[in-house]
Amino acid sequence: MASLSAMIQLELPHINILSKMDLVSNKKDVEDYLNPEAQVLLSQLNRQMAPRFHKLNKALAELVDDYNMVNFIPLDLRKESSIQYVLSNIDNCIQYGEDADVKVRDFIPEDDD
Repeated sequence: MASLSAMIQLELPHINILSKMDLVSNKKDVEDYLNPEAQVLLSQLNRQMAPRFHKLNKALAELVDDYNMVNFIPLDLRKESSIQYVLSNIDNCIQYGEDADVKVRDFIPEDDD
């Protein structure tokens, strides 16, 4: 909810990075948090919390489901591919290089006369 609130309030390009993935031993446990499903989240909250919070839990799950903007990118500092993936997402988010001029010479085949 904090990341969704920050995304809406700041109105800036925003990426949620789940760092310290190099310290996680069981990666399958983390998959549920990378792209959270609202209904799974709701059922977990309802099991762990008192019945008086069920209505609040449902409202929060609907909010996450309606916006469908919250996801997390895992960052494992030991893997260069993980760092490149995060960097490419950041570049895409801020549209880095979108305004760069295309070099025509890169696309024109050379003549072998």
